[in-house]
Amino acid sequence: MFNRPLRLLAALISGLCMPLALAPFNIWPLALIGIATAIWLNHTAENSKEASLLGWLYGVSFFGLGVSWIYGSMQTVETPVWLSVFLTAGFCLALALFFLFQFWFYHKFLKSLPGALMLLAPCWWVVNEWLREWVFTGIPWLFAGYATINLPIAQLAAVVGVYGLSLIMALIAAWLLIAALHWKAEKKAAMTAAFGSVVLFIIALAAGLTFPAAHWTSSQQSIRVAAVQSNINQKTKWIEAQQTPTLRFFGKALTVHGEADLMLWPEAAMTRLEDEIPTYLSDINAFAAKHDMALLTGIITHENFTTYYNAIKGYGTASGEYRKQHLVPFGEYVPLEGVLRGLIAFFDLPMSTMRPAGERQSPIQATVNDQPYFVAPVICYEAAYPNLVRRLAKEANLIAVVSNDAWFGDSIGPHQHLQITRMRAIENGRPMVRATQNGISALVDGNGEIVVRSEQFVEAILEGELTLRSGLTPFQTYNSALLPAGLILIILAMMALGNRVSSRAVQKAE
Repeated sequence: MFNRPLRLLAALISGLCMPLALAPFNIWPLALIGIATAIWLNHTAENSKEASLLGWLYGVSFFGLGVSWIYGSMQTVETPVWLSVFLTAGFCLALALFFLFQFWFYHKFLKSLPGALMLLAPCWWVVNEWLREWVFTGIPWLFAGYATINLPIAQLAAVVGVYGLSLIMALIAAWLLIAALHWKAEKKAAMTAAFGSVVLFIIALAAGLTFPAAHWTSSQQSIRVAAVQSNINQKTKWIEAQQTPTLRFFGKALTVHGEADLMLWPEAAMTRLEDEIPTYLSDINAFAAKHDMALLTGIITHENFTTYYNAIKGYGTASGEYRKQHLVPFGEYVPLEGVLRGLIAFFDLPMSTMRPAGERQSPIQATVNDQPYFVAPVICYEAAYPNLVRRLAKEANLIAVVSNDAWFGDSIGPHQHLQITRMRAIENGRPMVRATQNGISALVDGNGEIVVRSEQFVEAILEGELTLRSGLTPFQTYNSALLPAGLILIILAMMALGNRVSSRAVQKAE
């Protein structure tokens, strides 16, 4: 048993493993090491207090590296360095409380139950990923399942979703841990656990190779797609002098690449309200319609100039408006607005007065060769929410993601975001077109494979063919929260069983 200082150090170091397993590093075995070490530290803690401290330290490094892009967003609006560091550190220290709770609960209620290491610890890991999706509006980032994105295992997301992939990774990690712990004293048990982990990994690989995501859906016609990346400086995007150059850039992109069946412009590509540029919008609508093109663009819309929405609108052969349903705290709205707004520039961003859609949103309809198809529109941060995308994509033939990762500069954030959106394509067995302001834009097929992608910090127009798809993947037939709910039921059942066994033991002793 390591002494206390080494255990604390181990918690800090192992917390770095998951971010390093994900984009842009993609060292996927580190996900197994990170989970296994977390379970080991938690299970062997002397008491709940030590377990809580270990969990918090694990979370500090986990989020300290994993969401370090928060610092970049503050620098984009020229927040002083000292204040950016202070606020980013405070945010990560607060997020680390998720792991404090995770470790504390496991140590206090689960570690003494039968199957704690083999079953309950992996289940509890996934339940806590799910909790991070919605508690305090959620930050569904850094899930273990994303580490599989470049492995055939990832194709199983079309069946079990990203949480199912996380469960596979957590089970393998826990069983390898059991093998390591029992290797000297209980060789047979260790061999069984190691064998089980290898078999599970091989089965998952074989299943992914045999049943890729697109296996579950049917191919329709192929369309020519273009994703436009403007590379407009975020610091000048909203100022008056930039407005005309922005409109000229997108107008030129439209006319030069008018042969596309579908063109996508980034989030808030139009930085003026519709009422301010009616002629421009009328012209691009007419041009797109004349060339049998569906044009989708990010734009700010409003109701009576009092309520503003981050939206996607269709022009040409596309029609309809999609309003963002899940907003980014501090980016699109300010919690405790009356207290925080005006304190620093970061709390007064140009788009921080948005409101979420007031009603359930639907896919946007478009046509190609007079044949209708449907596009599932997703705006930026929404791509991190599996169930939100699932609801839209099951009624659509293609996913269109608009984003503005310019806020995060040259950080790991845009790479993580692309990885997340690729997983949504796999879960839903749908191709995806992604247009961002300064990268990373991409065309992705129904198996989540990148057809073509852009570099960052350059103007780019990605072109290629994507095959529209219809039909439902198994993942689309159920709510993605059902798997975590099932794991919670398993945990509760084991807790009830453990309490019952304990009660009987006490009665016999009496």
